[in-house]
Amino acid sequence: MADEYEVGHGKPPKNTQWSKGQSGNPKGRRKTKHEFLKTYAEILSEPVTAKTPNGNSISLGSLEAAYFSMCKKALNGDNAALFSALKIMLEILPKGPDAQEKRESGYGGAKEKLMEMAGLSANGDLFEN
Repeated sequence: MADEYEVGHGKPPKNTQWSKGQSGNPKGRRKTKHEFLKTYAEILSEPVTAKTPNGNSISLGSLEAAYFSMCKKALNGDNAALFSALKIMLEILPKGPDAQEKRESGYGGAKEKLMEMAGLSANGDLFEN
């Protein structure tokens, strides 16, 4: 009688208890938002090969290629793509007293600003906030 196990509240039957080393959650913890963002950042930082209208191949970042694709849709009459492309363009344009000079001297940091909006650093890593 001393080795008999009494089943009751908080005392499940021995055959239904976890065996030693067995996890109660075999699939593990769910991925967090940060892990998903890191995965997206890795995808967006990969280079993409695209063809120009004259047939030449060029290498672009995935983020740039996605923006160009959105602009192409906008030019073909997609209003949602047009408004999204304009919104992004207005956010990445240089602002301030020397904005005109920055625009004339080149892209004025537009690529960095676009990457910052996507949560990427200049080298393609995820920003740590």
